[in-house]
Amino acid sequence: AGMATDIIDNVARAAGVIKHVRDFARQSERDLKKLVLNDPINDVFKVLGHQLAVHSIQVSLNLDPELPEIRAEHNRLEQVFINLVTNAIDSMDEKEEKTEGKVEKLLEISTFSENGWVVAKVSDTGMGMTDEVKRKIFEPFFTTKETGKGTGLGTSISFGIIKDYGGSIDIQSQYGHGATFIVKFPAAE
Repeated sequence: AGMATDIIDNVARAAGVIKHVRDFARQSERDLKKLVLNDPINDVFKVLGHQLAVHSIQVSLNLDPELPEIRAEHNRLEQVFINLVTNAIDSMDEKEEKTEGKVEKLLEISTFSENGWVVAKVSDTGMGMTDEVKRKIFEPFFTTKETGKGTGLGTSISFGIIKDYGGSIDIQSQYGHGATFIVKFPAAE
C-alpha cells in the first residue's frame, strides 16, 4: 500500500471516530429508566459470546439475582460492558502471544450490592496494567493498542457514561497479573 492509501485510510478512520463522537454527543438527551444491571451484562454475551468461544476464553458469571435497580440506559450500559469485555479479550490474547505454554484465559463478572451501591466487577487473567497505564486509561484517545487497532475512545467514553449515571470505576491491576474493573452505581430510590 502506498502512502496515499495510508492517508486515505487514516482520514477514513478519523472521520469514523468523529462521527462516533458526534452520534454519541447527540445521545445526550438521556432517557434514564430503572433497570437491573444484570440485564445489559447478560446481553453482552449475545453480542460477544461467539468471540469469547473463538478465543477459547472461559467465562464465569456470578450475578446477584436480588440486585436493586439503578437508573440508567440499557444500551449505553451494554456498550460500557462490551468495551470492558473486548479489552479483557485483547489483554488475554496479548498475554497468550507473549507467554510460552498454556495461559489461563478466564473472564469473571460478578454483581452485588453494598451500602446503597450496585457493583459490577469485571476481571480478566490478561496482561494487567502498569501504574502509568492505570492513571492514563480514562483519558480520551489513550490506547495501549498498536495504531489502527483501537481508537482509544472506548474507555474514556465508558467512563463518561458511568459518571453520567452517578457511578464510578476503579481498576485493580498488577502488570502481568490480569486486571479487575470495579464499576459502581447508586441504587435507585
